[in-house]
Amino acid sequence: MRRLATFIAITILSIAAYAKAPNLAVEKLFDGRYNETAGVSSTVYKNNGKYYRGLTIENNAKVLKAIADAIKADAPRASHYSHHQDKDGQYTSMKVLNNGETIFIGLQRDNKGEGFFFIQGNESAFK
Repeated sequence: MRRLATFIAITILSIAAYAKAPNLAVEKLFDGRYNETAGVSSTVYKNNGKYYRGLTIENNAKVLKAIADAIKADAPRASHYSHHQDKDGQYTSMKVLNNGETIFIGLQRDNKGEGFFFIQGNESAFK
């Protein structure tokens, strides 16, 4: 009986350790810091188990740099990372696995200080 109780306790702790929030640097960008920033609008959408967050940035290179820095900080955790740069701008995307789910992250920015950033995935990926 004691072995069974120990086994159950270890199993529960293992599951609890596995199911944890991703704590990504890019998630912290949605803490409200840009709510009053000129040229930045945010979208949060949650429905049917899907979760989406996005920022549209106009004429604000400083915010775009903060997003790019957060993506670079999270890049080592990515299961897939892609970055492309050409004369019109830069495109970065990556996938991060968490709780057996994929979180998709992307940033598109041009050379004028405008861009679009998003995080999306199943809600269970963020818990």
